[in-house]
Formats: sequence, structure tokens, C-alpha cells
Amino acid sequence: MGREVYLNKIAFGRSAFIPTQSATESAVYTQLESSQSEIPQRYWEATANNYLQLYDERGNPINPRAREYGKKLRSAQNDVLASVGVVQRRAAPEDGLPGSYQERMELLEDEDGIGHFLSLTSKFTEEMCTWWIRSIRARVMTFRYPVGVPFSQIIASELATCGTSLAYAGFPSQLCAIIIETVISHGIVLYQPLTRLLLVTRAGTRTRQFFRRSQVALRLGLRWALEVFSYPFSYHARLQRLGLVPASLLLPTLTSLNPWSASSPLSPRSIHYDASAVVVKCISAFLTSPVMLLSAERFANRLVSVYIHEAIDTSVLRPRIAELPLELAEDKELAVNRFGRRQSPPMIRNLINRVMTCMGWGRPLKTVDVKSQQGIPRPNGHRIQVGSTEVDHVHPLEMPAVRDPAISTAEVVGADVETTRNGATNGPHRPATPPTPGRHAVDAADDDPRIRITSREGMVEMEVRLPSRVLSTHTEVAEGSASEPGNRTTAFHEDLPMSESDDEPHYHFTLLSTELARMIGAMVEAQLIGLALLPLQVMTYRVVARHYLGSGKAQGMVAHHARAFVEPKTLTWRGVGSHVSRIALCAAVEFAIDLGLWGVQYVAVTFVGRECYGWGTL
Repeated sequence: MGREVYLNKIAFGRSAFIPTQSATESAVYTQLESSQSEIPQRYWEATANNYLQLYDERGNPINPRAREYGKKLRSAQNDVLASVGVVQRRAAPEDGLPGSYQERMELLEDEDGIGHFLSLTSKFTEEMCTWWIRSIRARVMTFRYPVGVPFSQIIASELATCGTSLAYAGFPSQLCAIIIETVISHGIVLYQPLTRLLLVTRAGTRTRQFFRRSQVALRLGLRWALEVFSYPFSYHARLQRLGLVPASLLLPTLTSLNPWSASSPLSPRSIHYDASAVVVKCISAFLTSPVMLLSAERFANRLVSVYIHEAIDTSVLRPRIAELPLELAEDKELAVNRFGRRQSPPMIRNLINRVMTCMGWGRPLKTVDVKSQQGIPRPNGHRIQVGSTEVDHVHPLEMPAVRDPAISTAEVVGADVETTRNGATNGPHRPATPPTPGRHAVDAADDDPRIRITSREGMVEMEVRLPSRVLSTHTEVAEGSASEPGNRTTAFHEDLPMSESDDEPHYHFTLLSTELARMIGAMVEAQLIGLALLPLQVMTYRVVARHYLGSGKAQGMVAHHARAFVEPKTLTWRGVGSHVSRIALCAAVEFAIDLGLWGVQYVAVTFVGRECYGWGTL
């Protein structure tokens, strides 16, 4: 498309970002069909006397040759700056890796797929292998067992009562509850149905402002609605874990999903208070109902898991800097931006970091040590006066002191340094007078590097002439600065904090390579969440069991210990110790099973990585 067509396209109000209907070509210009099209050879063969204008698929003029020259020029300038010590050039992390860039990206995508499959498999295997010990832990927290009965006998009695159903009782119902909540909540956050409804209905300004201000209340109401909707599944799973409902009933009945039916777990509201009586008893019945405690436990679990997960994620040993940019990090950052980012309190983060560091699964947290610069006067207080206005809470910038050349000259020749500094500080800043032409001026000119840039037949050439004493002087300055611990202005600007990519190597970062670290973090996170929510879990299980037995809905087999609950008032110190030790023993058995599964996963992940993706070799 020629220049006239391009101008007509803009003059008629057509967008310059819409591709044209067809690509045109002539003797003086050519247009590319798409951004992936190859540039014609006659464009590269064109000279200044026979210039060929190139247009992209949208009709905009482009100049790839100038872009290539610009890249070469910037690369040459960086080489010069690196040679004189202004900057330090480093090779890209992916330089030196075998294969082309496209091949490496395809290999990483395949490795991510295998890692995702192994992650789902390990999660499902972990749940199935530890579900039975969690069910026994729930029964130990709820029902009363004799103090002198050993823990192995308790497991044997539960296996004799429930059989193999102990390994999966309540798992299908709990899985359905999690899937329902996850799909609905993520769908609402991603697709924004309320915002789309306001756009479709063309709501007014007041309506949009009302919905914008009530977003917190709407989000909380939606969360409560999801809890009530999935409550029959969670209620059924808790009863099956306690052995009060046969495991053959995988899911609750359809009539129990109706909140107004007699078989719904929402009726009665409470076995302690009458919800149809006065307002006070109605509120008490609502607060003591199982749906209230289950929802509170889910809210607390979600809140605690967010804070603990952030602390564990920052402490666990895992690859942190990828050798190649991947979509995995971008997707994770996008999810964090959409669903919110919550940081753990410093006390919790430091405590978890110390525990994981002592166990060898974490690394110490890095703290930025900002050294105070010596020799720079600081004003007393943090208040300055600008004209007739006083500004509070002013913090000076941590920047290295800039010294005037005249001051350095005075120090070298042994002049009165104090007088020169006072004059430079109190008086206005004046540029230094250039030296008179002579021998000293010629020597000073010879001390500067000389750069000559030429372009010859499409090649950019740069010649650099360095003085004979520049490199030696630069080395002496660097060594002298390194020998002084208080000096912060070295040749490579050591007063600036080093970035994370400078002091850490780049790793092979995929879902497969980070799966072992993820499982370690999940193991520690599950134990910490269970410990933090232990009192609330004990209360919830007891209320659910009492509500089910008190409502008269118990049918079929009921465990032999169903009527014997743990009563805190009747427990002795020995009974309390036995009860707590059994709960801790259940957690220890679960942790041991997780460690065994992690060992199996370690063998599988390393075998797949070495055999299929060449881990450990280049």
C-alpha cells in the first residue's frame, strides 16, 4: 500500500490498527501479509539510491533495517561502557543451552504437562493414603475411649467395626463439596457476571456506584450462600467420617438438598434452642447450629491457609529464578492479582522459616542490610522549611556523595580542604573553569577514551582507544575500595543493593522440577493448619454428631461408641494427656505416611527428569 492509500485510510477515519483487506506491492513499496511473513530479498538489496519502502499488514510504514542497526549500535555502546567499567555485562541465562529457543520452549511445555499430571496423581494418592488416619483422628477427637487402651487397639477396633470402608468413608461427598465451591467461586471471579449484567442492562450511575460500594457485602453474602449450598455434602462427609452413616451412601440424598424438607441437615436448626421461640433463642439456635460452625471452620481454614501458605512458599527450598521465561510464572502472578495477595505477619513468617530451616527444608530469609553512609551530614529531625511552609516526615535519599572535581584537586595538592568544602557548600555552584591550552590540557585530553563509530556497507564499526593507564588505575581503585569496609562507592556501585538474580543462579524451573518442593510445603502446611484449627475442629465434630443423633435421623448401623462423647468436665489430667497424645499420634502417623509418599515421588520425578528430559546433563 502506497503513501496515498495510507493517508486516505487515515483521512476517512479508518483505524490504523485494522489489517488491510489485501497486501499490495509495487516497484517503490511492498506490504507484508502478516507479522510472521518473511521480508523480501529485494528490500535488503535496496540502496540509498533505490530505496524500497516497507509496510506491515496494517499499512503502517516500518524499517527493519534501522531497527537492526539500532540494536547493533546499542550493543556496541554497551561494550564500550563495559570496557571502561561503567557497567558490567552478563550473558543471558539461556545462552549456551543446547537446541534452539523454540525447541527448548516446547520441551519445557511438555515437562510442565508431565509435572501437572504427577502433581494431580500425588495429591489424589496422598488423600487416599491418609484419609483413614484422619477419620480415626476425627473419632478420637469426638468420642470417648478408655484411658488404658493402646492406640493400636483403637485402630483395630475401628477396622473391625467399619472394615475397608474406613479408607474412603466421606471422601466422595467431601470432594463434591470442594468442586462445587471451587467452580462457582472461580467462575464468578473470572467472568464477573454482575459486571456483565450491569453492562447489558445499561445501568445508571447511581446503580453502578451502589453495586461498587456494596462489593464487600455481596462477596460475603455469596460466600455464605456457597457454604449453605454445599453444607449437605460437608455434613454427610463428617457423619461418614465419624461412622454414624454407612459408607455405602456415597452422596447425600436428593431430598436433603432441599433446605425446607424434613430430611435436610438444616432442620432442626439446633437441638439446644427452639428457633421458633423468641428472638434471643432464635439467634442462639442459629449460633449453635452445625451449619454455623462448619462455615466458621471453613472460613478460618481458608484464612489460616492463606497466611501459612505465603510463609511456607517464601521459605521452602525450591528453584526461584527460571533460566527461561515461562507462562507458569505469568499465570501464577495473574491468579495472585485476581484473587488477592495476603502476606503473613512477620512473627509467623519468621517462626515458620526457622522451623523449616532447622529441618533442612527451607532457607533463611534475606534481609536488606542498608549501611549508613559515613561522612554525609544529616539534618537533625525530619522537618524542613520550604518558603513559609514546613514539611514533616522527610527522609533523605540514600545516595552516594558527589564530590566536586575542584575538591579532589585541592586534596591532591595539599591545599586547605576545609576552606574549599565550605566554599563549595555555602556558595552557589559554579562550573569549573576549563584549563588553559598547554601540556596539562593535552595530557588531560589523552586520558579520555576515544570512540569512533563508522558505517560501511551496512556494517556498524566502533573503534575505542583507551589510555594506557586506565585499566591499571581502574584495578587499583577497585582493589582499594574493596579493602575499605566502610566505602560504599566502588567502581561497580556496591552501594546499591544486589538484585536476586545477581547472587543466585538460574534454575530449570518447571512444574516437574518444583513438584518435590510443593509436596514438602503441602505436608508442613497441612500439619500447621490442623494444629491451629484443632479446638474449632473438636467443637465442630462434636456438634455435628450431637445434632445428628439428637434429630432422630440415625438409621442403619451406629458405632458402638456413638453415645459416649468426650466431656471436658469429666476429664482428669491423665485423661487429658491421653486424649492429646492420641491426637498427636494421629498427626505423626499422617506425617510419616506423607514422608513415605514424598520418597516415592522423589524417585519417580528424578527418574522421569533424567530419562526423558536430560536432567543433570547439557
